[in-house]
Amino acid sequence: MAAAADERFNRVKHSDGFPEHAIRFCLDRAGIGMADVDVVAFFWNPAIHVRSHNRRRAARFRHHSEFFWNVPSWIFHLAGGDWGVRRDEYSEQVFHGAGIGAPRRIVYVTHHLCHCAAAFYCSPFDEAAILTVDGYGENASAVMAHARDGRIEVLREISFPHSLGSFYAAITQYLGFRANNGEGKIMALAAYDEPTYADDFREIIRLTPDGGFEMDLTWFDYYREAPRRYTRKFVDRFGPERRRDEPLDARHFRIAASAQLVLEEAMVHMAQHLHRETGCPNLTMSGGVLLNSVANERVMQETPFEEAFIFPAAGDAGSSLGAALYVQHMIEGGGERHRIVNDFFGPEYDDEALRKAFVLAGVEPEKPDDIFEAAADLLAAGNIVGWFQGRMEYGPRALGARSILADPRGADTKDRLNARVKRREPFRPFAPAVLVEHCGDYFDNPAPTPFMLRVYGTREGACDDIPAVVHVDGSARVQTVDREANPLFYRVIEAFGRRSGMPMVLNTSFNIRGEPIVCSPEDAMRCFFGTDMDALAIGPYLITKRG
Repeated sequence: MAAAADERFNRVKHSDGFPEHAIRFCLDRAGIGMADVDVVAFFWNPAIHVRSHNRRRAARFRHHSEFFWNVPSWIFHLAGGDWGVRRDEYSEQVFHGAGIGAPRRIVYVTHHLCHCAAAFYCSPFDEAAILTVDGYGENASAVMAHARDGRIEVLREISFPHSLGSFYAAITQYLGFRANNGEGKIMALAAYDEPTYADDFREIIRLTPDGGFEMDLTWFDYYREAPRRYTRKFVDRFGPERRRDEPLDARHFRIAASAQLVLEEAMVHMAQHLHRETGCPNLTMSGGVLLNSVANERVMQETPFEEAFIFPAAGDAGSSLGAALYVQHMIEGGGERHRIVNDFFGPEYDDEALRKAFVLAGVEPEKPDDIFEAAADLLAAGNIVGWFQGRMEYGPRALGARSILADPRGADTKDRLNARVKRREPFRPFAPAVLVEHCGDYFDNPAPTPFMLRVYGTREGACDDIPAVVHVDGSARVQTVDREANPLFYRVIEAFGRRSGMPMVLNTSFNIRGEPIVCSPEDAMRCFFGTDMDALAIGPYLITKRG
């Protein structure tokens, strides 16, 4: 019924505080109060973590107990009263997972089981192999599992500090970007040069015959939570780390390409072993590393799996939903599956809310006869259009509800968007959103990819037709748009296609660098008026900057 990340409400990207706003939204959407909730499912088991031999020096934010020391004031307020537990007893009971007064209770779910549950229970498959990969969760950094008859069986796990996610975060920091935030930039940089350091990195990440991998930890300090995630040995071998204000050069591109390549190789290695062990034709995946769409495509191209489902909110924000689904199916005894075809589980705003926002902003919007046709006219004329329609996306990809749209045919569109609107590095690429029935006309794989989590090559000649959405190596992070699953977005692309002969638009998230995707009409207009977007299509209304 509802799912959202708290960052969209409090406007702090990657917010890690208690998710008050998201909780309130979900309860309001369901028409219930906290007192109606039977179970609170949590995405981490602190008890496992604090007794772990991998415990780090500064474990406060890592075992997530900080949520619970202050939880009584929040939960008691949300519930509208006491749960029958004295305040001085509450933290201890919560920390050890005891029941909090029947029938409400808190259940701690091991982190990678949350990712597994989100990947499988939201998929279209009755049986599937499951691969989850991230930085770490309690003791594990990756899990291989098999799901059938509604149950998930873990086959093996790879233990932290051997971690692909932490390795990639260390490379992100080394190249001058923020770890656990700028990994997408490394994936983009990797296309600009050759992986000349690949053999060095293969010595750092050794693939093992059992389908796993081992890290040479002498190169890294991330497992000790040192300020720098890599050691002096790494700097001595690969050169000085890049400062944030330092220009990028060929060495940086080659290191990014090499790190990306060995990550892909490890992912393929794990998936191949998982297929041999399960013999299952279906693969489901989740975890933060699964936002690496280039690696995802290599997994699909180089393993025997026939079908795949990648959970769209693959990062930790999605593990909250996984926790709830795990409790429902694995603990409470099953129930209806939640196979998803789109990612629109956030808030939507009615006409009254839109009008209040217009008054607050001091604008008088137009109301064209058909907002889809009006937006298509603007796009065909070369305008950059903010697109705010329906319910907000849950995951980190804007999929046509909170998007910025442009004509993919413009040779200078990418540079205009990066400089004038997104305010981000000029090497950052943009994605094509194409009507699903036309995907094979432009890209070398016609398979649907509705969540923008796979990268396809472009067909011969297509690069020249859509330069704004093709990366430097001829690839594109494709989103296919289905009429039934994503009707509002489909209509505007279809209308643009009638004018241009191109059944595709450039689609990027409705935000600027460093900010979360917009949530409310007020957020949208603040972003619109603070950038050089030309128009904003918000519900049935249109705001332009003519003159």
